[in-house]
Amino acid sequence: MDIKQAKEALRRTYLVYTERDEFGSLRIPAEQQRPLLLMGPPGVGKTAILSQLAEELGAGLVAYTMTHHTRQSALGLPVLREKTFGGKTYTATEYTMSEILASVYERIEKTGVPTGILFLDEINCVSETLMPAMLQLLQSKQFGTHALPEGWVIAAAGNPPAYNESARTFDTVTMDRVRLLQIEADYHVWRDYAHERGLHPAVLSYLELNPEHFFCVERHAHGRSFVTARGWEDLAEAIALYEEMGKTIGRDLIGQFLRDDDIADSFSVYYNLFDKYRSDYQIMNILAGGAGLDIINRARGAEFDERVALLGLMLDAVANSCAHALEQEEVVIELRDILRDAKPKLLEGAAVDDTVGVVTSAREQSLARKVASGTAKPSFERKEGLVIAKLKRLMEQCRLANTVVGEVAFETISNAYRDEVNAIDPLVKTADAQMTNAIKFIEEAWGNGREMLVAIAELTTRQATTQFIAHYGNEEYYAHNDELQVDEHRRSLSERVRTLDINAEEAMQPGETKAVDAQTIAEYYGGKQFEYGFASMSKMTLPDAARLKGKTVLDVACRRGKGCFKFSAKVGGTGHVIGVDWSPSYIEEAIVDSEKAWRKNGLKANNMSFKVAYPEDLMQAGIGESTVDVVYINNVMTLLYDQGKALEEFCRVLKPGGLLICETIVSDVTRDDAVVQKARGIGNSIQAARPEDELLALMKAAGFKDVEVIDSYSVEADRGFTSSTVVETVPSTETVRFEAIALNARK
Repeated sequence: MDIKQAKEALRRTYLVYTERDEFGSLRIPAEQQRPLLLMGPPGVGKTAILSQLAEELGAGLVAYTMTHHTRQSALGLPVLREKTFGGKTYTATEYTMSEILASVYERIEKTGVPTGILFLDEINCVSETLMPAMLQLLQSKQFGTHALPEGWVIAAAGNPPAYNESARTFDTVTMDRVRLLQIEADYHVWRDYAHERGLHPAVLSYLELNPEHFFCVERHAHGRSFVTARGWEDLAEAIALYEEMGKTIGRDLIGQFLRDDDIADSFSVYYNLFDKYRSDYQIMNILAGGAGLDIINRARGAEFDERVALLGLMLDAVANSCAHALEQEEVVIELRDILRDAKPKLLEGAAVDDTVGVVTSAREQSLARKVASGTAKPSFERKEGLVIAKLKRLMEQCRLANTVVGEVAFETISNAYRDEVNAIDPLVKTADAQMTNAIKFIEEAWGNGREMLVAIAELTTRQATTQFIAHYGNEEYYAHNDELQVDEHRRSLSERVRTLDINAEEAMQPGETKAVDAQTIAEYYGGKQFEYGFASMSKMTLPDAARLKGKTVLDVACRRGKGCFKFSAKVGGTGHVIGVDWSPSYIEEAIVDSEKAWRKNGLKANNMSFKVAYPEDLMQAGIGESTVDVVYINNVMTLLYDQGKALEEFCRVLKPGGLLICETIVSDVTRDDAVVQKARGIGNSIQAARPEDELLALMKAAGFKDVEVIDSYSVEADRGFTSSTVVETVPSTETVRFEAIALNARK
């Protein structure tokens, strides 16, 4: 498996291993929790994914490289104790707490996070004297008499002996105590990560041309040569820093990271050309719309590698501008919510320090804890740091104006905050103009050939550009993407800015839903599988095959794809089925199983595609306006982050007259909000239901008409689709009946 798949396996394992029953006990006892062992080549990102995962899960992380430890530092030092057995006193040996275990307890004390991951790297390189203690840890989560805290999961990593001469092959006894994950280097997975990190475009464009150079380990008579993902990442960061400082980037520097002479020579030559292209083409002039005919003609006559480098330079600059605009909006959203909460207190005469100041201090402390625990993603750390810095600036302006209390303080803050809102507009316009000019330049230089296809694909897949387009759109992008049309439902910039007004929280238009930012959605769905919640209803009340023949069907929250497989048979070879789900692991399983399913359906080719996306943001999967005939969603509406926003998305992607099939649960009475929210948290789609009229109102507001209930039956909150399946419920004193219904509606 690749490193991304390994990350999801780790995520599932952590969630399962920390799951507790109704009595608060671990469902899988600690001694039965086999550690995960990631075995693969060096530098593929094993350590990086553990850090990412801990941050996403809000878990603690303690990482140790085991080659740095002796038996004494890992196990603890011996201490002599006198003990009495059968009336006779003996001298017995005990051990102090292991440095490793002590670090875990210290991390809990420091961060307040009770659960986490203990990561032991290079575990198959430990000394012979330490191995027995390691076996004890793997088997029983103990070093000597000291146990790993309950709720902490062990993950380990190692390199096969082919890559590390000091590594040993584990025997059967050891392997029988772990769950093995074999990791392979995969450039395309790393590429997505690299774009997200914003690594230097010279590295990314070179690897686009030479993907075979991404990973290489070879033995020679004079030693070993190697190039790893870690080497490329470290080199990219070094190049960025050297350029910033005005330092020369020579072959010697490159060779310190790429330990293969041929690849280092090749990249050195490419970087020199890349640097020349950057200077000659004057990228920022192109993105400003000022490319002269000489530049266009040079690009037109350029060789393929030069074109790739130029594309990389332009798209990297566009992505940076998009990210900058999005970051400013995200920061302002955070400020808006904080200031809205502070407003009533300030208007009642409270002091800035006692309102905004208290929140600022709390966020500083929270950020410090996350940084200390290793769970703060660089992007999160940067954004949160900006929020804190801007809050401090707002308070400083109050002090300078001598308006630190009451209504005058709020007025000062409002004026300063308005400047932050106004700063979004030029950033958005710059990013939009750069994207437009980049596409126009590509069209002028190379037409609508493969270069345009590459550019549109890059804009669609890069996180910053995709999110920017989803928020603000771009006319040139739509014009060159056959799958997407201009989204009339997308908010204009002025509308988005209106939502940022701290004095306009009530100023929503009829039928309008609150804007949902990407990070908020990701945090809500992160790690949620809703496994048994889905099982509560699986009837699938579908139209006849004749009505679906040749149609494009979108299955939202498709899970492992079983519904898609049924639709595949109904739409036939001339139709298409798109399955989307927020769980990458589900999507991976669906992709694998679909290969068998389409053959079983008697088709000549696979008519299914699967993508990771949230119901509230189908743009993430590249699904444009008026592109599908049918949207199907089965028993998950009650669990969605924002039902209204999701329904708006379903309406957006449906063609005029398109069909929405919604199988869901409704209640017969108004619900207790506290119970509903807890039920949503545990994934019980039945107990999370609200009255039918609330759902119908949301559907109408989203643009649906001709709503018809075509099927209904009673269901119990504690039962799965098969009555023998008992699912978890939230304790409640409510008297409520639940009904499963199948709705059809038209756009």
